[in-house]
Amino acid sequence: MKSAIVSLYGVQIYSVIVTIVVTPLLIRFLGTEGYGLIGLYFVIQMLLQVVDGGLTGTITKLSAELDPLSANSVIKFNKFYRYFQNLINKSVLILLLLSGIIYQSSILPSLIESSLAGSTINRSVFLMIACVAIRFLSLPDRGLLQGLERQKTLALTNFTTVTLRYPIAVVVMSVFSANVTLFFFFQFLVVLVEVAILKNFSRICLNNVGISLGPKSSDDNGVTPDLKWLMKQSGSLWLISVLWVLVSQLDKLVLSLSVPLEAFGIFSLALVSGNLMLTMFIPINQVLMPRFVKLYEQSDSKLFTNMVFRSLQFYVCFFSIAASGLFIFGEEILFLWTRSSELSASSSVFLGYLVVGNFIHGVTNIVFITAYAKGELVEYAKRYVTHVLVFLPISIYSAIAYKEYGVVLVWVVGTFVFFLHTAAPLLRRIFEVRT
Repeated sequence: MKSAIVSLYGVQIYSVIVTIVVTPLLIRFLGTEGYGLIGLYFVIQMLLQVVDGGLTGTITKLSAELDPLSANSVIKFNKFYRYFQNLINKSVLILLLLSGIIYQSSILPSLIESSLAGSTINRSVFLMIACVAIRFLSLPDRGLLQGLERQKTLALTNFTTVTLRYPIAVVVMSVFSANVTLFFFFQFLVVLVEVAILKNFSRICLNNVGISLGPKSSDDNGVTPDLKWLMKQSGSLWLISVLWVLVSQLDKLVLSLSVPLEAFGIFSLALVSGNLMLTMFIPINQVLMPRFVKLYEQSDSKLFTNMVFRSLQFYVCFFSIAASGLFIFGEEILFLWTRSSELSASSSVFLGYLVVGNFIHGVTNIVFITAYAKGELVEYAKRYVTHVLVFLPISIYSAIAYKEYGVVLVWVVGTFVFFLHTAAPLLRRIFEVRT
């Protein structure tokens, strides 16, 4: 486990360094409005996670429970894995069709206030959606590798794609043209490479454990994968994933259409800075999900609870330092980063709020992983539905009425209220085992 964390954190630190180095160059090459389109790309990526809807998490859990020595387990896994692949393939086709319709309608340039050419905005958004759609083809493979705890393989893949996505993209733009459309076209090529790498690694991984995703078996193992089965297995996970995307990203999409693209570019800089902390949490998430599942399956509640406690302890000790630094010295850090006093002063106003909300969100995410491993997502989902019904309308109204300030304030208040309403009671019940 320690070597896996070291590998993943090594790549995440590299990713953070790349982001720190490349972001000022992207702003210099593309301008604040061009960087605003990149910020919109991040929002679209998160919003379209609705398509995943917990499928990757369900595959991760199925892979973690897979026993290669059990014929029934292998048959069940093959059947369900193919079922997930078919669902993803159909979703990708729908998204590509949607991107084509949006491109042909040319409606987006009239919705986004910008001095950029309408054709540039239109082509850029088309490529954004295409990138996200094609990347979804690798979701089953990523879930498989994560469930089988092939963290070093994922780390190598992430290292390759991060290098191609940003440093090489900057080199390409410096050689050919500092054009935002070229940037997104290159991102599309990187996505194709990423999908090919993950599919190859997942095939090799299955072969190494003696499993072949061959033709459909006539033996259905007593279970036929269908929509009813999917809702039973991942219904709560799907609901939580969809609700999280809506409550955390829909207000930002509304904001992108409510303020000039240049202003959204400044806000995007604060988002990227605050999200660097969440980026550093990704390795913990990748390691904890399969490990929590396996520990809970061993029926050793004390060992499982101790693991949850140590995970929270590590998170609070490490990330409280990062959050405090960004909150207190946000403007100075942004100035050292961008070398622009105007950009740093404008972005730092929002950065402090985003950092506080992100820190609280990290704690609740560990609680979510715990509920996921224990199979208690139904209760978690019910509480989350109540939270979203209250805060989603507020966040959308705040984005329209109060612009950037409304978005960040609702984010902080919303994460804190959800922690008190959901995470704290679940943690109290979990730690009763330790006493």
